[in-house]
Amino acid sequence: MKALGVVLIIIGIIPGLLGVRSYLRDDAYVKASIAVKSSVKSVEIKPMSGKAVASIHLVLSYIRDGVADSTEHNFAREYTDKCPLPTVEEFKATSYYVRYVPKEKRSETIPNWVMVSSEGEYDGLFGRALFGQMFTFILLGFMVRMFGRKRSQ
Repeated sequence: MKALGVVLIIIGIIPGLLGVRSYLRDDAYVKASIAVKSSVKSVEIKPMSGKAVASIHLVLSYIRDGVADSTEHNFAREYTDKCPLPTVEEFKATSYYVRYVPKEKRSETIPNWVMVSSEGEYDGLFGRALFGQMFTFILLGFMVRMFGRKRSQ
């Protein structure tokens, strides 16, 4: 049981190290990137058969490093009779933000991600999830070691 506890603790350290790496990468991206407002060029709404969910495909245009650029954004939205899907005109009236790294700030250590959001903020939550996994495995490892000691005494 003690060996299993040690293995779980070691397995817990791995997501912790990956969480630190993810946090540092997210932090470097947030410091180097900027968010610009984009406009919706086209909207394609496809209802999924048998489900109250629609697949929405947007083409967004924005200014990137002084040049017009475009990107695609796909997402799904549920709808009901009481809460129908927005129309194409309502999607075009909605403002989206595109976050990217300007050319002068790009490097090998900063990822060149292009992200779309309805706000200009960046949601870097992946590193926090890895820290949660780390604590779960380490706590489980200590619990296994504690219960292993009580049975052997």
